[in-house]
Amino acid sequence: MFYIGIFIQLSLSAAVSSFSISYSPRSICAFENSSVEFSCTFDFPYGHTLVVSKWFKPRKDQKQDGSQQGMFVYHTDDAEIHERYMNRTTYANQDKNCSLKLHNVSRKDIGRYFFRFETNYWWGKYTGLGGIDLSIAVLPFRVTVNTQKTNREINEGDSVTLTCNTENCTPTQEAFIWFKNGRLLPKATEQTLRFSSVSREDFGNYSCGLKNSDTTLTTETLLDVRYRPHNVQIINFPSKEIEEGDSLTLNCKSNANPALTNYTWFKISDTNTSYIGYGSKYSLKTVSQKNAGRYLCVAVNDVGSQNSSVIELKVKEHSRLDFLLIATTVLLLGIAVTLIIFCIMKRRKQIASKKLPAEKTSTVTPTEEIYENLRNSLKSEEISTNLTYADLMLPPASSDRPHYSSQEDMTVIYSILSDREETKTIEQI
Repeated sequence: MFYIGIFIQLSLSAAVSSFSISYSPRSICAFENSSVEFSCTFDFPYGHTLVVSKWFKPRKDQKQDGSQQGMFVYHTDDAEIHERYMNRTTYANQDKNCSLKLHNVSRKDIGRYFFRFETNYWWGKYTGLGGIDLSIAVLPFRVTVNTQKTNREINEGDSVTLTCNTENCTPTQEAFIWFKNGRLLPKATEQTLRFSSVSREDFGNYSCGLKNSDTTLTTETLLDVRYRPHNVQIINFPSKEIEEGDSLTLNCKSNANPALTNYTWFKISDTNTSYIGYGSKYSLKTVSQKNAGRYLCVAVNDVGSQNSSVIELKVKEHSRLDFLLIATTVLLLGIAVTLIIFCIMKRRKQIASKKLPAEKTSTVTPTEEIYENLRNSLKSEEISTNLTYADLMLPPASSDRPHYSSQEDMTVIYSILSDREETKTIEQI
């Protein structure tokens, strides 16, 4: 009996070993409302007849190793199919092909699926081990940035990978598309976008999606590449000599990420380099010969620094001839202005003096004018009389002229004066 038991056990083991189920793939990621296919093949020993075929999904509270069948997704007997999967499956129904299509998948379908068959022998029952895991991708897609650095800061030269995925999983059976700043990257068709040595040119906003679906595009994700200042240059620099006395402002500009933290200015004289200031601008209110020389600026941020190219400032010295010419011009201009003002004032006085007599004449009546003339004539006569008396001189006693008595002399004089008054009075009338 002992040997018979061993023989039966070995026979059963050999029979069971000839039962097999093969799944492909072992895991599937699908979008909601899409269809998925569980590829499957099976085999059993010669002489067995297939009686029952079924796909099942264990419930959450059951073991997920296939030992507990749970809900039937497909069953040879339609009455055994769970209501959730009714009319949602298509079974291959071919010789030793157990493939199953599940339509209109949703998040409720997430889980592990197993195939099991039964033959006409009581020991001819077999469940495929491992099963197939189904995951549902929850849109929208998102771009994740992966780097080997722990602080998540990406500097120029680092290795970076961008991955296009969804919340639970990412379907890989379709081609992907990538966009940078809204522009299509035609060569990027994989789920991942890799940068072995990222550069400042890779800085930008990235989005992704499925090639044949515009509705799966992600929102933009910034690839923030940090880099030291570059293209440092001094602008507003004079292209020719600048003259003494002029003002000058130099600007230092650069591109950098993160933003620049400092600008430093240096002046090079012979072999000496001296610090002269800081800030993006360097100003000279009055340029002189001592400002002539070579200049450069240094831009600095958290990643590094870079120098501008060296530029040379040439200052033109004023000659004495130029100074005399300027002084003479200023002097002549001052004299001309003074003369113009003087002429204007003199002209105004002349105009004012001409206007005043005209105004007075216009207010005098004819009668008043006659009396005024008479007064003037009388005054002139008084003056003439006085002058006559003043000019009157008697001849000296020793003169050869004949002598008259004083009485006669006085009579003659008064007579002459009287005649003159009458004559003048008649002329005035």
